[in-house]
Amino acid sequence: MPTRTAPSCATCARGGAIVVGRTNCPAFSYRWFSSNKLHGTTSNPHNSALTPGGSSGGAGAATAAGLGHIAHGTDIAGSIRYPAYACGVQGLRPTPGRVPAFNHSGPDRAIGPQLMAVAGPLARRVDDLRLGLEGMSGYAPDDPWSAPVPLTGPAVAPRVALMKRPGGIDTDPRILADLDRAAEVLRKAGWHVEEPTQVPDIREAVELQIDLWLSDAHSDKLAAAKLEGDPGAIALLSFYEERARGIDLAKFSELFSRRARLIRAWRAFLLDYPLVLMPVSAELPFAQDEDLNGPEAIARLWEAQVPQIGIPLLGLPALSVCSGLEVGVPSGVQLVAPPWREDLCLEAGEVLERSFGLHPPA
Repeated sequence: MPTRTAPSCATCARGGAIVVGRTNCPAFSYRWFSSNKLHGTTSNPHNSALTPGGSSGGAGAATAAGLGHIAHGTDIAGSIRYPAYACGVQGLRPTPGRVPAFNHSGPDRAIGPQLMAVAGPLARRVDDLRLGLEGMSGYAPDDPWSAPVPLTGPAVAPRVALMKRPGGIDTDPRILADLDRAAEVLRKAGWHVEEPTQVPDIREAVELQIDLWLSDAHSDKLAAAKLEGDPGAIALLSFYEERARGIDLAKFSELFSRRARLIRAWRAFLLDYPLVLMPVSAELPFAQDEDLNGPEAIARLWEAQVPQIGIPLLGLPALSVCSGLEVGVPSGVQLVAPPWREDLCLEAGEVLERSFGLHPPA
């Protein structure tokens, strides 16, 4: 049990926020689903056959169910954006260092999570996301990465890069239609939306992210999952076990060099296109516990999440915006901006929200 309040929660409380309670997540936060042996399975409020997302699935479900206006989530591979997407609400992954984070009840994080994991808000409305970000942000001595950077930046050229199939993913037709709708809404709002033919690599970012997060101290992770007896964590870590064996010290050092090259490429691209419009996921929300159907299922699910997984390695902020519900199945689109420019995501997100509507109504 923690003996001190987490920095982001303490910052919110100082601003007058009322903390309602804690929400559920998967053991070790490895899954796109939210169940564990201690508290059971979290359901999607719109459709119990679907996942509420993970790892912040409890936060997404509680927000969609109206248990609070703003929820706190963490995101190292999509764990804010995917629950927001799956539950039909809005979710913001901030720039690393924007929201201070430290778990007083556990050890310091490994290298990969220190670089890529962030805390941020989920809400039914984008203006509540902005309020949540203001409340959570700031400097905290507990977090060596935290920085008191202003929440708004200078004006930029209103250019948007539309990436319908980042990394060549096979995107669901409904999601493609949502992206086209979003592009048209932004055009009418004064943004110049283009589909550039030359875009930075995102697949390599996904590969590096998996190695820096899951392969680092993999044997310890797998041993802890087996001790817990959590089937989802064991299935995922077993899937990447052979790959993790190939990561030695020289390979680990190489990962950081490749990461630096990718970050430079993306930052240069974002000078020309300060906003990127892409899928949150290539598929509509997964069926509950679909990752327990074997290695082929895990491979397919992680392929669908390419647009989410690569963003943390690049150190970029991203926003998941709900595009609507059809027969109880939510969908959405993702906005990505340069470092520290969450304000661009929120500005464009509000434009999309006014057109898409709120699901559920706030």
